[in-house]
Amino acid sequence: MTDGKNKNSEGQPSKKSVPGQKSPAKLPQKEQPKPVVPTKSTVAAGSSVSLIKKADEVGEEIETKPLKSFEKKEREKIIQSYERLIFKMVREINNSRQ
Repeated sequence: MTDGKNKNSEGQPSKKSVPGQKSPAKLPQKEQPKPVVPTKSTVAAGSSVSLIKKADEVGEEIETKPLKSFEKKEREKIIQSYERLIFKMVREINNSRQ
């Protein structure tokens, strides 16, 4: 029987060090957090969080600076920009529902 070759004289498995294993003293280094490797789900989650923040910031900016506070020429430009933004947002929402 070849099962006995990895056991010591007491019949327990021998504790030979394996080259790939680290000693117990080095375990705290291994327990340090690994750098996050971006996967599709983490990239999507990260970009969704940043997109949510940007949308919230735009909403807050609109609330703090109403159109009435700008001159007429500036208002027209801002309104056109809002319309483009709204058009893109509505199109994206509609496409996500299909």
